[in-house]
Amino acid sequence: MGDISLGISCPSCGGALKVEEGAKSVSCNYCNALIWLEGDEGIHTIMFANMVDRNKAIWLVQEWFRKGLKARDLKTAGAITEIFPLYLPFWRLNARAAGWVCGYRERQKYDSQGRPAGVEREYMERMVFRDFDWTYLACDPGDIGVKRLRNLYGQVIPANVTEVPTFEVTTSKTDALNMGIQNVQQMALQSANVQHITFQKIHVIPRQFMLVYYPVWLVRYKYQERVYFATIDGVLGKVIAGRAPGDPLYQSLIMTGGSVGGGLAAAAGVYLALTGISDELGILAIVGGVVLLIASYLFFRHGSEVVEGDIEAKYKGFSLKKAGEISSAMGGLKI
Repeated sequence: MGDISLGISCPSCGGALKVEEGAKSVSCNYCNALIWLEGDEGIHTIMFANMVDRNKAIWLVQEWFRKGLKARDLKTAGAITEIFPLYLPFWRLNARAAGWVCGYRERQKYDSQGRPAGVEREYMERMVFRDFDWTYLACDPGDIGVKRLRNLYGQVIPANVTEVPTFEVTTSKTDALNMGIQNVQQMALQSANVQHITFQKIHVIPRQFMLVYYPVWLVRYKYQERVYFATIDGVLGKVIAGRAPGDPLYQSLIMTGGSVGGGLAAAAGVYLALTGISDELGILAIVGGVVLLIASYLFFRHGSEVVEGDIEAKYKGFSLKKAGEISSAMGGLKI
């Protein structure tokens, strides 16, 4: 591959630069300055090939209808009204995080009788030195249940956004890069696994920042006069997001099972605590029973619609963090 002149000058000495096609950096022949290069659009762009055709997309959705806690007659009563492929743009940042995170972890202590005997601290000093990948949607396609990439591998084709249905990029490159750096820093902090952080110094060094055009199939369908959707990964060939009707039978069974199981667990916990067999196991059983009761109620209350992908689900709102808060409020175990 021969050198080509782009008619640009060295920002350090003003000398003419000769740049090889596709090069990301060049050294000035006059002052030896190392210069980072960007294309006309200022961003490296790649596009993945769509490996799913229309028939396969329909088959994938019909198989998805049968899975999970969706309405049992969805495969026969659900009618596809619209199905089409499109490309979504995503920002992708690959960056190296390096630094230190210091702090401590608290652990509940127990005496020889199994009763709580205060909290002890384990001091920690963790080094972080690894690469992270961050991706985020670069447009606003509406409610399709996808905000980030689950897959970064596939057949790459020349990026030609004028010949395929593609959403336009609507977010700023600078804002996306800053957001990516902040998210990589948070991922680095979480990877250190320090419960209470007292000091942290993390440097994020961007290694590659690009725009990725990723193929998906969007499927809209009707069930009992209501419109739902499913989103299919065009590279991996599987449904990655969607909304579907729930089933009243599943809601009732989960509510009943959760109430019975939660009640028995809580009763067993009270028995263990009051009889002095083990306060630790007693509190654990009570917390587990309460969590089971609340989770089953939330699914009964909001399970008329089942969601998957990057969609907030009210019946998924009860997290381990809240369970830990219940445990702490009871003076019991740290979860």
